[in-house]
Amino acid sequence: MQKFQTKIDWWILGFLIAMTGLLIQLLYTMYAKGTMVEYPEHTAVYILTIAVIWWPVFNTRYIIENEALIIHSLFLKWHIPLANIQNISKTNNSISSPALSLDRLKIEYMKDGKIKQVLVSPRDQQAFRQAVEVSRTQIEINRE
Repeated sequence: MQKFQTKIDWWILGFLIAMTGLLIQLLYTMYAKGTMVEYPEHTAVYILTIAVIWWPVFNTRYIIENEALIIHSLFLKWHIPLANIQNISKTNNSISSPALSLDRLKIEYMKDGKIKQVLVSPRDQQAFRQAVEVSRTQIEINRE
């Protein structure tokens, strides 16, 4: 099993820090005014929002295991058999994907007879590509 963490662009990290700071400031203001008890739903929403915006930073990862690429991001999970991967290419497409950087890899794979794609942004793209290729080669050798 090989794990690869997502690369995080500086501007995404800056946005997360700024949003967290804003929400903490709101919580502090509520505490200073004594309105936390009066509006507990606001407190809960702010705290949940902080947790949700940081969740992808700690949760987004790519795992190569048991002849499959497993992608985790938030509560979502992709399970792509390595044998179904058709192509891996560099891209900086900004489409929504389980990647926290615009320095991405586009993985094209077959699913239900159609070519699908997912964009990922492992920190070490070269090691990730190599791990996928080595695993795919091992699968082919085992099938022979």
